[in-house]
Amino acid sequence: MTKETMRPQGYVDAHLHVWEFSLFNHFASLERCSNLEELVATLRSRLVEGWAIGVRFNQERLAEKIIPGRAFLDHAFGSTPAVIVRTCLHLAAANTAAMQRLGFFAENGLFHEAEVFKLLNTLVASLNLEPGDILSRGLRELKKLGIIKVIDMGMDRDKRPFFEGLDQGVKVDFYTVDFELLDEALGFKVFLDGGLGARTAALTEEYADDPGNYGMLNYTDEALLSLVDKVHQKGKPIAAHAIGDRAIDQFLRVVRQSRHPLDRLEHVQYARDEQLDTLAELEIPVCIQPIFSREISWAVHRLGPERMKTAYAWGLMKDKGIRLLAGSDAPVEGHDPREAAATVACLKGRHHLDFEEVLDLFARANWELYNG
Repeated sequence: MTKETMRPQGYVDAHLHVWEFSLFNHFASLERCSNLEELVATLRSRLVEGWAIGVRFNQERLAEKIIPGRAFLDHAFGSTPAVIVRTCLHLAAANTAAMQRLGFFAENGLFHEAEVFKLLNTLVASLNLEPGDILSRGLRELKKLGIIKVIDMGMDRDKRPFFEGLDQGVKVDFYTVDFELLDEALGFKVFLDGGLGARTAALTEEYADDPGNYGMLNYTDEALLSLVDKVHQKGKPIAAHAIGDRAIDQFLRVVRQSRHPLDRLEHVQYARDEQLDTLAELEIPVCIQPIFSREISWAVHRLGPERMKTAYAWGLMKDKGIRLLAGSDAPVEGHDPREAAATVACLKGRHHLDFEEVLDLFARANWELYNG
């Protein structure tokens, strides 16, 4: 079958958080805030049921370069519950009033990794939002861009009922984080580490801008192998979130002991050269997010110039023969495949992919893995 006959009549996003993408459109976006004063004003201008809720927050865009925690939010909002979710979905901040209402507590008001998704689910229940309406609007937004199919990368038993009976012209398949849903899922999503923005991605060398911090692994090798074996015994693959090179090392150690032919690796924002060779040799598909190249301007401060040579190196991955898929990871970043293509087409060397190459990943490459 030729490349043209395999290409679907639209785009397939191989890595997207459908519920969170739809939900984020319901709250105040903080992505254009350039300082804390603007952030507070934006939140106050768009209260939802008396709550100050902001999403797509990125401290790198603020003049102060800080994450506002409990003390700041208490001072700014007092008895008004306030929640801020970082764009990467790996960090959220809440004030005392919000934590009291939600039943979550952290001394500094900061929540990480899986806690963020639990906090969001509890928040939705507290606000009495209508999930079906929110999802329908989100799917219509995706359809406008020519997206005909998405693969949700974090389905759980709380969100699953929201998707019943939805038909907005966009097919939704999913990987799950909940074993109860594994039989109907494409596979199981595993978070091996965090993110570079929150300095929780697992690195073998310390963060260049945070000496002594190497990020964090969410599993021991033994616990991860046990989990992966359990998934594989059900005849399902894993999709492993790995942003730092230490997480990629762990993934490679485990899949050498337990492997499904459709196991895939997500993100790979920083990998060492020899790791990329191994991924190509083992024929492991890697789902990249080309639009993450927008992070290069601040990621260099996290990694330093030497590590940046193989960071966000989509072109190098292609040249090494790694089977690439493409996703947006929305709402972490923009969801338009053409915007992603334009972002990397402007880059040079190892970071570059041609505009049409990226669109081909969103169309043919993604489609072939699950429909070929």
